[in-house]
Amino acid sequence: MAIASRHFEVTINPARFMTSSATVLFVGALLAAVLCVAAEGAADYRYPYTDPYQATVYGTPPDQIHRPGPAVSPKLRAIRIEGRKVPDIFSYSADMFYSTALQKGEAPLIFIIAGTGAEHNAIKMEFLTQVFYGAGFHVVALSSPTHMNFVISASRHGAPGYVPHDVDDLYRVMLWIKEVVEAEQPVSEYYITGYSLGAMHAAFLAHRDSEKGDFGFRRALMINPPVSLYHSVKRLDSWLTAENLGEVTVREQIASLIARFSDYYRDADITDLDDNFLYEMVTRVNMDDVDLRTLIGVDFRLSASSMIFATDVCLRAGYLVPPADYPLTKSKPLMPYAEAAFDISFENYMDEFLLPYLQHLDPSMDRYTLMRQSSLYDIRSYLMESDKVVLIGNTDDVILNDNDLAFIKSVFGERARLYPTGGHCGNMMYGPFVEAMLAMVKL
Repeated sequence: MAIASRHFEVTINPARFMTSSATVLFVGALLAAVLCVAAEGAADYRYPYTDPYQATVYGTPPDQIHRPGPAVSPKLRAIRIEGRKVPDIFSYSADMFYSTALQKGEAPLIFIIAGTGAEHNAIKMEFLTQVFYGAGFHVVALSSPTHMNFVISASRHGAPGYVPHDVDDLYRVMLWIKEVVEAEQPVSEYYITGYSLGAMHAAFLAHRDSEKGDFGFRRALMINPPVSLYHSVKRLDSWLTAENLGEVTVREQIASLIARFSDYYRDADITDLDDNFLYEMVTRVNMDDVDLRTLIGVDFRLSASSMIFATDVCLRAGYLVPPADYPLTKSKPLMPYAEAAFDISFENYMDEFLLPYLQHLDPSMDRYTLMRQSSLYDIRSYLMESDKVVLIGNTDDVILNDNDLAFIKSVFGERARLYPTGGHCGNMMYGPFVEAMLAMVKL
């Protein structure tokens, strides 16, 4: 298997990979809090942000967030695959975690698939869980197959990013969970949904099930999907290059943002460091489109770098971690690996790691096939013919281009509902969007 090496000199710093550097941590925490702050209220569509980058980063103002009704506390569950070997450094993640919210008595069940790098209990996932539970569904929330925990505990091939393999893994896990839930509560019928990359997975899972018939999904709802995984992530990666930043480096740009946030924090009259304060801070700090694109790109890159590190260690591929560095222990400095992983674009990962790995499994695999099979073009006929697959999104989604929008309109026709504003998942918690989402599922 000819995987290129990205070995480097390991220096000091006793930090764990997931908490790699202060910069990365700060931005990650900020994004986790802010990218998921959404809102809603009325019946008319008056989503406040017309700039797609602002919409993607700001979400929806807290006082406008849709309130699904009485809150439910999802139950944390886990699956352990007997005999699966997990590297010692990931021993804390040997179980695949997911969450459920089950009704008392018979109800339809909906699986929710998280977006890139997101966990089953991420803020957007918790929101969707509350929405669909409030609408009368049993809910099962699953992490993205690109999340570290899924890679470590459940991925058969261990190299996420190739959609057919990721869908294989999700489908297998969903069958196990189906048995667990049906033993506890009666299920009347099955549904599936997901947002962002999870929406693409939902469509492929519906297609897979149309061949296997294990679930017989009544409806598959795609929320803000990419059309081509490769083209969308290439766009996100470009925002961390000179194309967006000019002569400024990514780290310099992040440092500038942190300085501005620090100034605001220092001068603010803080009563509670809650979502409202974080939302207020991000929306009041003066950020232009370059700043906003950088934040979106960094959010994606953080997810991708965690995925790449987990993949490399699980497969012992020698891409990031040289063979001489094994065994990795909990006391070993991991920051150098984190920083090296952060510098890898998805295209680099695809060309240097994923494609050689797939060619090792199947010598006939080529770059075009990888890209094609990780796009909705690969199941275009199914999507055109199946009226059970519906789509909701925005025409100003920052991960889509004109060709993607033309594909969505031509393939889905009236089964697609596109709002003029909202960016990428920015209006996902906004009232009219949520109401339309529920109406499309219950058609």
